[in-house]
Amino acid sequence: MDISNLIERSGAIRKFYSLPDLSIKDWAFLMSISSFRSIKKGDVFIKAGTVSEELGFIIKGSFRFFYEKEDVEKTAYFVFENQIMASFEGILEKAPSKTTIQALEDGEIFVIDYNKMRKMYHTSSKFENIGRLIGEYYILMLHNQLSSFLLDTPEERYLKLVENNADLLNKVPLQYIASYIGVTPVSLSRIRKRIISK
Repeated sequence: MDISNLIERSGAIRKFYSLPDLSIKDWAFLMSISSFRSIKKGDVFIKAGTVSEELGFIIKGSFRFFYEKEDVEKTAYFVFENQIMASFEGILEKAPSKTTIQALEDGEIFVIDYNKMRKMYHTSSKFENIGRLIGEYYILMLHNQLSSFLLDTPEERYLKLVENNADLLNKVPLQYIASYIGVTPVSLSRIRKRIISK
């Protein structure tokens, strides 16, 4: 993908995060510290226990973040087209990731070396603003997720997830959705039957 195609494709990403427009020079810099990567269903973008300073913009596809304890996977959240994914332990603390990020379908990602991008914060207020806006988005997302687990029933969490992601059921296996809302697959099946019967 060349710069012109990337600029055209980035429109949805800029809108999603309310990011400022970038000049051709800005995009050229991003291209110099980044790469495009095709990823297959089941492939891992970042593995728990590894240190990664890569920031992935999802051009196509969907991914899940999950924790693993005693061979049991616990899905934390999902990310989809036009969203960003990273190990925040890696890019903020240079520490091993606590989560694994895995592709739920074949996809394409635009991968940026965040350590190199961070250096631009000192020379470009535009890039500094982009970093702040992305950080604010993720703080809000995690706050909403925590609030939902404290205040919503599993059925309400399921309904919110489906409402905000129309194609979710075509992309995400039900066992991952069950794990995300904190129930067993059998309980999720009951929840879905109750919703259909209403």
